[in-house]
Amino acid sequence: MRRLVSRLAGALLIIAGIIGLGLSLAGLIVGLPALGAAEQTLDRRLTDLDHALSAVADGLRIADDSLSGAAGTITAIETTVRSSGQAISDTLPTIDRIGILIGEDIPRTIRSTQQTLESARETARVADAILGAISRTGLLGNVYNPEVPLNQAIQQVSDSLSPLPASLSSVRDRLTVTGANLRRIGANTEEVAEQIARINASFRDARRVIDQYQTLVTDLRTDLTALRAALPVWFGVARMMLVILSLWFAVAQIALFAQGLTLWRRS
Repeated sequence: MRRLVSRLAGALLIIAGIIGLGLSLAGLIVGLPALGAAEQTLDRRLTDLDHALSAVADGLRIADDSLSGAAGTITAIETTVRSSGQAISDTLPTIDRIGILIGEDIPRTIRSTQQTLESARETARVADAILGAISRTGLLGNVYNPEVPLNQAIQQVSDSLSPLPASLSSVRDRLTVTGANLRRIGANTEEVAEQIARINASFRDARRVIDQYQTLVTDLRTDLTALRAALPVWFGVARMMLVILSLWFAVAQIALFAQGLTLWRRS
């Protein structure tokens, strides 16, 4: 009975050793190609990921260039709008001064001129009367008989000046309206310039965000490059470990087989 048990134990150990050696061999045959395939697959995935990140980096660069160009255009528009507003602001005092000149100074001068012409007309009327009287006495060789007496000519000049104050007042009213419109335009222009400045600030914020993403993508691509460079080392270590473990397991199975064979022979 004891001999039978010994032979049975030996047989089981021999079978276990053979199976273990087969498993060790299978581990080497299947494991090494599996590690190679895994390395190639992981390398392809990392390559695809690197290409995707490269495409993202290109997109971010294009977006940054577009935003940079747009920001430059917006800045130029803001400068133009502010310059226009400044030009309007600089024009307003001139318009106000012209309004005062046309609405007050020139009419005052016209009225003063008319008063002067009125005095001159009275003087001319007296002179005309005297010259006419002298001419009628025959003391003068030429008869004084002008087509338009001097006082009437002066009166005509004065009369021609009379419509000017009303016309100038109308011009001043239009200048006043123009000045008010320009003030509103200047205020609106300044508001538009501030809105454009806020838009430009948004562009700057967007570009800062893009810069952060570009830095992140660059760091990721650097890490991917390092990872791809380390893959052969890691999988080389994995292959070596697989071989060592398979050999260690095989040696153990050989020892088991030898022990089973010894029991079989003894029985």
